[in-house]
Amino acid sequence: MEALAASPVAADAEAGRIPRAYGVDRSGIHGQVARSLRVSRATYLRRLRHGMVAPAARHRG
Repeated sequence: MEALAASPVAADAEAGRIPRAYGVDRSGIHGQVARSLRVSRATYLRRLRHGMVAPAARHRG
């Protein structure tokens, strides 16, 4: 997630920050995290999925 969050591509960077904000930092429920990151709920959910799938795909080999 950290590598994804450090990406120069804005969508990838958000995709790295969102799972960290929700799961690691425990910043609140999904709606609160989306508002704090200033993204719509739909964008938040897309980025959350991307942020969870990308690292898993990288570790599959």
